[in-house]
Amino acid sequence: MVSIAPREGSSRWLVLASAMVSFFAVGMTFFAVPPLVGTLRAEFALSNLAIGLLMGAIAVPAVALSLPLGAALDRWPPRAAGLAGLAAMLAGSVAFAAAPGYGWLLAGRLVFGVGALLVNLLLARLLSVAFAGRELALAMGLFTATYPASMIVLFTLHPVLEARLGWRGEMGLLVVLVAVAIPLHAVAAPRRLPQGPPRAGQGRGSRALPAALVALGIAWMLYFAAFAAAPTFGPEWAGGGAAGLLATSLITWVALAGAPLAGAAIDRSGRPRVWCMAGLGVMAATLGLMAAGALPAAAAMAALGLAAAVVPPAVYSLPARLVPPERTGFAFGFITALSNLGALAGPAFAGAVRDATPAWGPLWGSLAVMALAGAAVAAFARPRAAGVPEGAEG
Repeated sequence: MVSIAPREGSSRWLVLASAMVSFFAVGMTFFAVPPLVGTLRAEFALSNLAIGLLMGAIAVPAVALSLPLGAALDRWPPRAAGLAGLAAMLAGSVAFAAAPGYGWLLAGRLVFGVGALLVNLLLARLLSVAFAGRELALAMGLFTATYPASMIVLFTLHPVLEARLGWRGEMGLLVVLVAVAIPLHAVAAPRRLPQGPPRAGQGRGSRALPAALVALGIAWMLYFAAFAAAPTFGPEWAGGGAAGLLATSLITWVALAGAPLAGAAIDRSGRPRVWCMAGLGVMAATLGLMAAGALPAAAAMAALGLAAAVVPPAVYSLPARLVPPERTGFAFGFITALSNLGALAGPAFAGAVRDATPAWGPLWGSLAVMALAGAAVAAFARPRAAGVPEGAEG
């Protein structure tokens, strides 16, 4: 149906619209557990450990399968791969909504996680091709902003939906959302992607990991390690209760509004690597001021939201610059595996620091060091391909 070429206007925006709908469905389902904690605990007699496992189960496939699936997507036809991923998401969401017991809830989250991982990696690769050389960071900014938008929408509508439809009816609406994404993807995604010529110094036969990609993956991992801990402990640091939650929600609101703007600015400058470093620098400075007790809660959360608006579109704009087109899927799989490791390790590390001392300074200070290290490592995420102008090297 649709053939993607880097400068085809209507086709590439249709791909972006389809990607945003699919990613919105992923986000809505990922964040479905927290609002239902009380309901699920009461209906299935779940412990806090069981709830925690249920929340984390959706991310388990990302740690184990990001690399092989990313590499496979460099060979698989994108339309068929996306439909397979959406089908797994549909099966997982149905299993969760109709679950007769905890085992089905857990299985539903795991199956959905496999499909969501496949879809996310594919969408990142599709957007890298569709917007190659033109408005890529803007597209990635709009794409990544869909995730915080899904959380805001779900948390806002949950009380009304659960009251009127029950929790199973509410989850049924998420099933419908995935079902809507399927025909849209079938129309928007191409049967196959064009293969560009190999870049100088990056031949088709080379399977080595480029040093620049390794640097990007490590920086992305450190970003997630520092960032994931902030909303986990931010509400308590901000005073607890409704006020603490409200202050921490500024991270999401600023990221939602700022990511498309940051993407447009990155496109104009042509230096996503520098923007990535700057975003991590803002995060490090903010966490350092929080450690010193020198920043009000609202200002701190807004500043972290600014970093969350800048770093993701910058990072997502870089893999296509660091590897040849036929390895873009592998590149996204590599950085996704590392980001999920960071998202799992960061809050656990922060929790251990919090258990060791009641003071907030060591917690925020250690996270500031992580973010600063990420900024330093990101400096090495520079393409080495010959003929790439300095301004295009990121």
